[in-house]
Amino acid sequence: MKTIKILGLVFLALIVIIIAYAGFSYYQITNQNQKDLRVRYSEADATRAIADKAGIEVNDLSKIYLGSSFTTQGSKPVDQVFTDAEISAIQNYANQANGPFKSVQIHFIGDGKVGASGFVTDPRVTLPGPVYVRGDVIQTGPKSFTTKIDHLQVGNYVVPGAIVEKANSEFLGYVNGILGNIDGLNIENVEIQNGSVHFVGDLPEKITGLE
Repeated sequence: MKTIKILGLVFLALIVIIIAYAGFSYYQITNQNQKDLRVRYSEADATRAIADKAGIEVNDLSKIYLGSSFTTQGSKPVDQVFTDAEISAIQNYANQANGPFKSVQIHFIGDGKVGASGFVTDPRVTLPGPVYVRGDVIQTGPKSFTTKIDHLQVGNYVVPGAIVEKANSEFLGYVNGILGNIDGLNIENVEIQNGSVHFVGDLPEKITGLE
């Protein structure tokens, strides 16, 4: 079996973006323009992060997206810094074929804070369109995180705090459930810097995306 270590890198981006997905379906879109976080990337950024920095074996990156099925194998220590461009590239090429997020830009602001923008294209969402979210990502255990969302915007609409809080709770439970079932994952420390994230811990040696 082939596997990948990428979920340990991707989860930060996922945890932020899914909050936007949770709140999205409540509102009409008044603006179809994505918020530009000035993050530019290429497929080479994804390859560098996965193969060169993390040393991950990937069978098909397009099968590793939110909601997909996968298996993991092995475990190895990783102590690396990953850039905005690298994490954004992983997200985009993972979601390119079947995932619910497109044109994703992830910007690590620093001091635990992350910003993300992109388009939601999930068929369960009535009005696909642009979202922007900003907040703190806080490690709570070797396989768990929580978030504190400062701002969630759908088009031009700023989502009320009560909706954000509900979405945050529901989807954190979902994502932490996924992380908890990843064999070989052990997060020791995640430091969000300006323009990058420093990951220290163990990740699976391989991950196989399943049909």
